[in-house]
Amino acid sequence: MDRGRSFAKSSGGDAQISEKCKTFKDISKYFSKEEWSRLGYSQKTSYVYMKKNYDTMTRLGLKTNLPAFMSSKRRAIKSQAQGSAGQRQSRRNQ
Repeated sequence: MDRGRSFAKSSGGDAQISEKCKTFKDISKYFSKEEWSRLGYSQKTSYVYMKKNYDTMTRLGLKTNLPAFMSSKRRAIKSQAQGSAGQRQSRRNQ
């Protein structure tokens, strides 16, 4: 009987780990690879909960500010930085 319980716990744990990985992937798009690698687990988890809270509040119809890490200005700056790095690399290859 105990085997069934331990199996249920371990499979539930695997599902939680899988869900965390998916959630972290959803959040990582707001950061450069370098920024993401510097964040610790607790910081990543904090960003996950900030996004969840924002999503919940807006779904309920509440007006709230977009978290700074999700702002389009931040993403535009990140895209420009990645684009200029790619341009430098392509110039070197020519």
